[in-house]
Amino acid sequence: MPKSSPPVSEAASFLVTTADGTVLVGQRAKALPFLGSYLSFPGGRVEDEDRALAAKLIPDDPLGAQKIAGLRELIEETGLALEGSRAVRAEGDFEAIAAKLDASRLIPAGRWITPDYSPVRYDTYFFLYVVDDYDAPTIGEPPEFDWLRFAPAEQLIHEWHALQHLLSPPALVALECLQYGAAEAPRRIVAHPGARGEPQNEFEALPDVRIYALRTPTLPPAEATNAVAIGRDEILVVDPATYEEDERDKLLVHLEALTNRGAKIQAIVLTHHHVDHVGAARWLADRVGAPVVAHPITKALVEPKLRVDATIEEGHVFDLGVDRRGEPFRVEVLHTPGHAPGHIVLVDRRPGAHLMIVGDMVAAIGTIIVDPPEGNMAEYLRQLERLAAMPESILIPAHGPPIVEGRRHLKRYVAHRLMREDKVVAALTRHGAGTPTELLDVAYDDTPKFLYPLAARSCLAHLEKLVEDGRVARDGDVFRLA
Repeated sequence: MPKSSPPVSEAASFLVTTADGTVLVGQRAKALPFLGSYLSFPGGRVEDEDRALAAKLIPDDPLGAQKIAGLRELIEETGLALEGSRAVRAEGDFEAIAAKLDASRLIPAGRWITPDYSPVRYDTYFFLYVVDDYDAPTIGEPPEFDWLRFAPAEQLIHEWHALQHLLSPPALVALECLQYGAAEAPRRIVAHPGARGEPQNEFEALPDVRIYALRTPTLPPAEATNAVAIGRDEILVVDPATYEEDERDKLLVHLEALTNRGAKIQAIVLTHHHVDHVGAARWLADRVGAPVVAHPITKALVEPKLRVDATIEEGHVFDLGVDRRGEPFRVEVLHTPGHAPGHIVLVDRRPGAHLMIVGDMVAAIGTIIVDPPEGNMAEYLRQLERLAAMPESILIPAHGPPIVEGRRHLKRYVAHRLMREDKVVAALTRHGAGTPTELLDVAYDDTPKFLYPLAARSCLAHLEKLVEDGRVARDGDVFRLA
């Protein structure tokens, strides 16, 4: 399948820190499409103006454009500029401020390339700049941060362990290394494979919840399914789905790194039976000596092609021991049919966790198909509304990065389905009667025609719900308003 991932933009980020590892950091605004609500360092995209100014001020520096861009973003986002050993309030013309920048003080601190499953991708160079003194940062306009502060890296890592923050992989690695001080941090950072511009597919947004995006035969624009390893001493591996040998080997290497530290894989859990969720389940179970578990309906649907060793139902609780805080680590099972009859969601029940592994209930990339007879639109909507009524949670979908504002995303899915239902009714009103395919010109007039085969299945699911609601009558493949 040809790659459909978005283009990669050049970017830069500044780690403005004191010698002891106190660093300028902020929480990105929730509304931002890329890493909203995550802790981050100032930075952003390299613009043509940055390249032009770098060619003028530091023409012999191969990373000059990144350094100028990082300084500009620092000023725009925090109000601070860099002069000698100080981070000071920025005043005056940007070119004049940039002319004062001692670029030699910017120490390379890693190069990270956003994974290809991300909806926005960057090739970001990080630079560490050590200051002896600093002014207080101020949030710029438009605000890209909810808050900004200088804080010890050790304190920020402690707060992350306490589930108070979200961290992207570059921020997590940088903060872990800054605990050793600014002099030691760059060497430790660039020792990490991800900080050398090498492809990475591991994402630990919250402690002991690791996401591995692995290539699978899924529906475009998604190209990968997330395998999730949740737990510390005892680990569940959810939806190891890939069929490709090299991707399986990558997953096994990651999991062996955990078991080599003393963790045990308790079970391989399937959220449902679809082909892009089960590909490596038996393969992995045989290698790590863990059972494959699923809902009884999923077990019936995948056997005899895939042996399921045990079944779990609504209310089952996995006991994973304790987390790194010493808190009980429990994961609860919810039965959430609609997309698939045996679909389950896993809820992280640690105190303060607010996280759900949602499989194909929603997606961060692409959409979710409800395809009869396995799919049931009425039930799917009921389960979406059930999840949206639960406490606010971060959602880990099967496709794409974590979704921070889970409740809003779930409600958006419900609203979208109800909008589509209204368009199906409008199509019936215009045509009088018709098959799902005959209604697409009105009901799915905003959908590319090459997707009409999938749209017809979704349209059928909506029509069946409308029949259940008593609003539509059915005669074989033909539907009309009741």
